[in-house]
Amino acid sequence: MGGQVIARVSRRELDGHRHAMSGGDATSLLERLPDRFSQVVYGRALRDPYGLALRCGTRSLSYGQLWHATQDAVAKLQALDVRAGDRVLLVAENGLQIVPLVLAISELDAWAVPVNARMSVREVGTIRLFSTCRRALYCIHDSEAAVLHASADNIDRNISILGRVAVSKLDKTTKAEPVFPDKTRQTAVLVFTSGTTGEPKGVMVSHQALLYMGANMAELRKVTSDDASYNASPLSHAIGLGTVLMTAFWAGASVELVTRFTPQHFVEALRDERITAVTAVPTLFSRILEYADRERLSLRSRRLRFVATAGAPLNLALKAQVEEAFGVGMGNSYGMTECNPIARSAGRVETNEVGELQPGIEIRLLGEDGNDVSAEEKGELWVRSPSLMLGYYRNEAATQAALREGGWLATGDIARIRPNGQLFIVGRLKDLIIRSGFNVYPAEVESVISQYPGIAQAAVVGREVSGNEEVVAFVQPTPGAAVDLEDLSRWVSDRLAPYKRPSEIIVHPELPIGPTGKIFKLRLRQLVAG
Repeated sequence: MGGQVIARVSRRELDGHRHAMSGGDATSLLERLPDRFSQVVYGRALRDPYGLALRCGTRSLSYGQLWHATQDAVAKLQALDVRAGDRVLLVAENGLQIVPLVLAISELDAWAVPVNARMSVREVGTIRLFSTCRRALYCIHDSEAAVLHASADNIDRNISILGRVAVSKLDKTTKAEPVFPDKTRQTAVLVFTSGTTGEPKGVMVSHQALLYMGANMAELRKVTSDDASYNASPLSHAIGLGTVLMTAFWAGASVELVTRFTPQHFVEALRDERITAVTAVPTLFSRILEYADRERLSLRSRRLRFVATAGAPLNLALKAQVEEAFGVGMGNSYGMTECNPIARSAGRVETNEVGELQPGIEIRLLGEDGNDVSAEEKGELWVRSPSLMLGYYRNEAATQAALREGGWLATGDIARIRPNGQLFIVGRLKDLIIRSGFNVYPAEVESVISQYPGIAQAAVVGREVSGNEEVVAFVQPTPGAAVDLEDLSRWVSDRLAPYKRPSEIIVHPELPIGPTGKIFKLRLRQLVAG
């Protein structure tokens, strides 16, 4: 992008009431994107066929080998009567098999529907039925969980794509969706949201959106072919597929795919100097720190140059611990399945901002009255972006609720922005707690509680009482720590206004975590409601 990766928001833009704020021009980057995301790998295979692309366990693939496996998958999918516009379910964990299948589906102009094999049979079945998939493929060589799902299905045959893949019977009743040559209109993947706040929705992600996720990250953080990323985020998730995998493909770097994350495995990767970067949700970093502290292990590596978090609010205490342990600054970013990225930092962040608006990104902050707020005031974040979703599949009502007139996405997040362009996520509308007429944003309360010694994680939810709502906090102690609830309550009271203080603090040995690594707040709400 001509070296101009981040464009700071001007004072005039911030002070202008009812004006959109912009992260700068992305035209030069967008013009370099190919028509289909699979073509990025094809280009790398031509230029550097022996360069390392993927590693998983003891197996690895060069870019040439990956493209050969992709061509093999294209031929076999065509033999399975997969057509352009079809949806193809991919039940897998992180491994080598799913990657050429996703690429091959892209080549055929079909839609990949990647699903984490660790989901239940009911959940996978619901997604498959809703997506009207023509075929379901189970990557059983790479995943024991996929084997269980395959055993519950009516398997037609097995094919070989870097190992055995089980194939469901053909659903001849499915109808192909329209195909568009334009990368901005053609769906590449159908990604289902985690469903932590309600029923999952299928997000139609275009080829341009997926390409932009990776190209933007690669250029912002100066990723090269010498880099190697550690990826424990499922490839069925925007972080794993777009932020990590597509970034590596764009730069010709490599990715270590982690099927089942353990802190021990990560430390081994550091010790062996196999990785240069890791982007993950905060809970993963918490587990690494706990393990290293317990085992008295160093997390320093000569090759590691970048750590970053995404997918959940950045806790300042955790940030400080990570930077001290790893010896490198921590980056942050913000996006969602429906639009990713929105903001990213080029490197170390000094506070808990999510970064700066990226090129091509426009935002508005709207108050409760529907009007734009003044500079540095809190408001609901609306965004326009080259990576904006095409909509929710077969859910026009949800699409209309999210996508507003003028091409804006109403994110449901509460944000503020500083004159220097730093974006802060304050909370979420759907998480909003209204207590005695005052708005309480759980992220703020969680940030305060998490700074108390001995707290590994905190989660705040609302509880309905007669004519009001209460604030309820769940805390997970660090291993071996005992939390003095009376002292914690006093500590919190010194730092929060009365209406923000939890009515109850509940110690929980391990907070429930959803498949994407985020705290499963729906379950916590059910606990306090019961």
